[in-house]
Order: sequence, then C-alpha cells, then structure tokens
Amino acid sequence: MINIQNLQFYYENKQVLYDINLQLDSNTITGLIGPNGAGKSTLMRCISGLEIPQQGSVLLDNQPILDNPRQSYTKIGYLPDIFGLSENLTVLQCWTYAASARGIQDEQLKDTLISTAKLLNLTDKLNDKVAHLSRGQKQRVGIGQVIIHRPKLLILDEPASGLDPEARYELSQLFKQLRDEGMTLLISSHILSELDEYCTHMLVIQEGKIKQHKTLESYEQIMHHSILDATLPILLRFSEISHEAKILIEQAPHIQNLQFNQLQVTATISSQAQCRVELIRYLVQQQLPLIGLEPLKESLLQSYRNSLFQGEQ
Repeated sequence: MINIQNLQFYYENKQVLYDINLQLDSNTITGLIGPNGAGKSTLMRCISGLEIPQQGSVLLDNQPILDNPRQSYTKIGYLPDIFGLSENLTVLQCWTYAASARGIQDEQLKDTLISTAKLLNLTDKLNDKVAHLSRGQKQRVGIGQVIIHRPKLLILDEPASGLDPEARYELSQLFKQLRDEGMTLLISSHILSELDEYCTHMLVIQEGKIKQHKTLESYEQIMHHSILDATLPILLRFSEISHEAKILIEQAPHIQNLQFNQLQVTATISSQAQCRVELIRYLVQQQLPLIGLEPLKESLLQSYRNSLFQGEQ
C-alpha cells in the first residue's frame, strides 16, 4: 500500500525526519504516536504529497506519489489537525464542492452525498449551516470532505482533539467501519486509550526517527495463539477468594506467575487453547467461584512506554 524509502526532510537547515523506511499494509489502522515536535505531522504531509522530501520517496501502490500527484490524490484523503470549513455553507454545499474538486461526476453526485451522510450519521444535517453544528459534527463534516471520493488511504492528524467522549466514541466506530469497507488509515493522536480501541498497528516516532512499528494483537488473536512455547498473560475473576481457595488456585494446572489482587488473579499460561480448557475444568471441579477468564492485552500506552527504552527500529 504505502512504502517509504530512505525519507529525509529538512525545514531550511533543520532536519526533521531521518532516514524513514516504512511500509503500511492495506486494510490496517496505524496509530502514529510520539511527543510534540517528533515529526508526526511532517511525516503525514510527506505521505500526503504536500511536502517534498529532500531525499527518499513515498510510493503508493508501488508508484511514487510525486510522479503523478493528480492521480495519487484520487487515492488519498488527508485531514490536518486544523482545517477550515465555511461557516455560511451548508453541509451539502461543503460536500458538493469537495466532491466536484475530487472528480466526482454529476451523475454520481447524489448517491455519493447520500451514502456519505449515512456513513457519518449526518443525514438530518445536510441542509444545516456549518455554523450551527456541534464541534463533533463539524469534525465529521471535515472527514466527509476528505473521504467523499472514497480514497484507499485516509490520513488524519489529531481527529479527536477537543471532542467530548460521545463524539470520540462515534469517531472510533467510524474508523473501524471505514477499515471494514477497505480503507487504510493512519491516525495521529495523543489520546492513546482511544487509539487502543481501533488500531491494528502502532508507529512510534521520536526526534524524527522511527522508534518502533509493530502489530497490535486483538483479544481474539491473543486467544487463538497456537505456538507451542508461547505464553499468554491472563486475568481470572472470582466472586470470592478464601484462604483455601487461594491454595487450590495456586495448584491449578498450566498457570505460573500468579498475583492475587482482592478478587482478581493475574497469571501466565501456555498459549495452547487446550491448556485454558483444562484450567477452567479444574477450577469448576474444585467448585471455585470463577466468574471470568480473559487475556491481558498490553495497552498502547504500555507499548509506547516500552518502545522508548528499546533500540531504534
């Protein structure tokens, strides 16, 4: 999908990006994280074709985006952290202009506008002026402008900044839906707990260099590991834990590194599904009040903190 090779970028005499080599696969959502001034926005602008690097190239579907920018832009949607909307235009007018600017033909326009409004839950706001919309609704209008042509790659810089919890939740659901419909997303945000909800990959950048780029496993992927020598962190929940119950739990098969915290127990277990089956069978046979067993997924914040102490990728 996106392949970046030996990218270096300077603002006048100050180097901002250093030898960036990166690949973003199709149908993924990558969270781009790092401290302020790390080069995140510059990297996104280079990928979008809005900055020309002094060295290296950005390939979209194996073609350098700057070789034919007009063709490349038909596949890219980019929304910066600060974007402008005309307060006096209606949502319909904003999107009509955006659609025309992106080459949507007149005979396709109506269906495109209707489907975009449904996707963004703005059908009842099409004739409202932007000035009368909430901040979350304005954010969705902005996203609508950059996805009106259904790009293959969507790049968003701090899209949830300043939004209330409900608007942030709606955005997270939208991003997952866009990915399910075939888009690849690159999203920069400082709100790591929200990136955790929908990202499939994490990209850490620090001082203009890639610190880490890794896949984030979902709970489903964690629970379906089948590597013989792999172990999984798990959480066991009980309705009560007596002294006798604690002894029985410590004797349970396949689990190690037990830590008790009131009615919860964390441990590690073999990744083989059969081991979890035997563990649950044992706990039930011992008549222990087990109410839940779930994987412990490393959070994006934990992954980010760990990456700061690792060598450069």
